[in-house]
Amino acid sequence: MIFPNIWSQGQLFAFSALDGESTASDDFVGLLSGDKIGIRFYTKIKRELVIVNTVSLPPEFEAVTSDYIHIRYGKETEVRVVYADRHLIIGTQGKNIAVPTVEGEFESVRVGDMWIQDTKDGEFTAFLRADGRFAFAYGKSVDEVIERLTKARTMDLDEVIAAKRRYLEKNPFPQSHPYAKLYAKCLSTMKTQLYSPEGYFKKIWSTPDRLPHRYLWLWDSVFHAIGFRNIDPGLAEDLILDLFAVQGEDGFIPHCSTPSWRSGITQPPVIAWGAYKVFEKSGNKDFLKTVFTNNKRFLLWCRKNRKLTARELYTWNTQSDVNCRCDESGMDNSPRFDIKERLFAIDFSCFLANETRMMAKIAAILGEHAEEDYFKKWNAQIVKDINEALWCEEDGFYYDVVISQNRFHKVSSVASFLPLFADVCTKQRAERLVKELQNPETFYTEFPIPSISGKDPLFGSDMWRGPVWINYNYMIAEGLRAFGFEDLAKEILDKTADVLNEWYRKNGTIYEYYDSDNKKSPDTLNRKGAPVTPYDITVKYQTIREYGWSNTLLLDILADMAKGCDKR
Repeated sequence: MIFPNIWSQGQLFAFSALDGESTASDDFVGLLSGDKIGIRFYTKIKRELVIVNTVSLPPEFEAVTSDYIHIRYGKETEVRVVYADRHLIIGTQGKNIAVPTVEGEFESVRVGDMWIQDTKDGEFTAFLRADGRFAFAYGKSVDEVIERLTKARTMDLDEVIAAKRRYLEKNPFPQSHPYAKLYAKCLSTMKTQLYSPEGYFKKIWSTPDRLPHRYLWLWDSVFHAIGFRNIDPGLAEDLILDLFAVQGEDGFIPHCSTPSWRSGITQPPVIAWGAYKVFEKSGNKDFLKTVFTNNKRFLLWCRKNRKLTARELYTWNTQSDVNCRCDESGMDNSPRFDIKERLFAIDFSCFLANETRMMAKIAAILGEHAEEDYFKKWNAQIVKDINEALWCEEDGFYYDVVISQNRFHKVSSVASFLPLFADVCTKQRAERLVKELQNPETFYTEFPIPSISGKDPLFGSDMWRGPVWINYNYMIAEGLRAFGFEDLAKEILDKTADVLNEWYRKNGTIYEYYDSDNKKSPDTLNRKGAPVTPYDITVKYQTIREYGWSNTLLLDILADMAKGCDKR
């Protein structure tokens, strides 16, 4: 069985809701250290569990997963570290020594053979070492950590590890395939995204990356479901249904939520599209019916609140933050929004076109023919208005339009290819879009597709101002296939898998976005400003590692590649 086995700074180490209770409000999650074999836990005061190398041999990593690590030092010495419970880590230490450390001042108290670390902030860690094993516990009181270490004494370490391994051993990917380890990495990271039911959420729910984000996001949840449909369609359904747990009475769905709070803006509507893709695996019509009923309310909210004129063209809510002018679009700092004007947005309008198209398909499956006709008519009007208002014949390209001035806002971005994804454009216009997509000076860079044109004067390495995002590559490739550009779609997805595999092999993680020239390591790219060293998420968020939808959509791409391959 192939396991991910590359150690690198910033990889997540966390307890998953798939293995037991794991809540956002009481989380205990770590990132692998970069300067030593250790795990840093981001509690109020940072704690670290360090493996001190007392033998003169280098470490050889057999497994470096999201909740289980296996290291060998020669043939006779090994260290195993595993999450046994959400606040408890156990393992073997061999001839090496496991040592807990705490940043800043703390009081250390011995209780029998346990060491309690009190940081005077209402949080405690405790450590136990006996018979070649260790246990490391976290809690909000001395009694809690003692109880957890006491539980650790009788745990069957081999069975705890075997349970973690069984999740990855379900991996259906061909073990001889060059991307087998990459697929295993995606599987491993995907576990960390999952929290247990809590507050609003009555089902397991997902978050983009656990650290630094610990909330639920709208379109992230859908992208997560698309990946999970390949390994657990029922769970994939739940990740989408969670979105309706925070839906308002008026149909509004927030862009992000915690178990007890909801934001006041929304995010790209992709729910019907994602639900249909999950249905392709599950065949569950009851799921589709629930999605249809609730998503219709959301789409009607969008129509009432984000359509400013009689035309079926939609506009994002924007804000004045220079680093995040349009959080609602998901393209936080795209130069499209530097103008500070309300736009008929090509992406929002295409997402609505695609959602109405998918709602018509779902209605047909459910036998709701009046609803099918309703959504077909709505879709036809959106398609008509996009093609009449947002298409520039001279440039052969779709743009946003400045509403107050009724003129094209000629920022060429990846959003302008969404008419392919949403089945909005004619075949002739699709061919003109593809011509621009294949232009190496604009969008067919070494790693396509950059978030803005390479000719844009603001093109660079900061988030939506140049780098490549996997979700757009995925959606545009789907559109290319629908219009018969199968070879180009395959080229883009093959290149996506190749680049993500390259940087996983080099850096041990899968990132939020990537350099369109594929020269710079993703962790050196800007994220609303230049990166800082050494890497520390408490100092500055940088290109996020272990990023949720990069893993889930990559897994879906790889699953499609593996069809028909030898399963050995």
